Amino acid sequence: REAARNAQKSGLISVLDKLKAANFNTVFFQVRGMCDAFYNSKYEPWSQYLSSERGADPGWDPLAYLVQEAHKRGIEVHAWMNPYRYSSSSVSHGNLPDDYATVHPDWLMDYGSSQKILNPGMPEVRQRITDVVADIITNYDVDGIHFDDYFYYESSSSKLNDKKTYETYNKGQFSNIGDWRRNNT
Repeated sequence: REAARNAQKSGLISVLDKLKAANFNTVFFQVRGMCDAFYNSKYEPWSQYLSSERGADPGWDPLAYLVQEAHKRGIEVHAWMNPYRYSSSSVSHGNLPDDYATVHPDWLMDYGSSQKILNPGMPEVRQRITDVVADIITNYDVDGIHFDDYFYYESSSSKLNDKKTYETYNKGQFSNIGDWRRNNT
């Protein structure tokens, strides 16, 4: 595990040094890809992309390390997160006792085949996302937060099943579901 941690740290340093040499002043670092974390989160499990197992402590905090090293080089760190994406396959999540699929299955909705996202039409979901952002900005000296929310739209290949949520929470405020979704975002 120490070898993996050192390789990950070296990789970050290499990227930062190249960015500094190229006169970049900002790096966007994905901190939450699928309701998981690349930082010590009180809401989300550690990402499987750090230690090969969702929820397994990688033995270091990539966001804290990156912020420290980037700021030494005069580079800002913007935390980039996917606020809604939960899973990209039927087997990628749901194995932890405090996983959303276990404790809040009602927060999830299908998005395409075998993919799930958090349902931002629900006030509890929007509050959780707010709490996640507050956790990051309270505990890390990040210079910005960015959302990647392309999963919350409907297309011919991905039909969102949120009509019931729209009927429950819209309360006549929006005349169409598209405007309601944009407001949720």
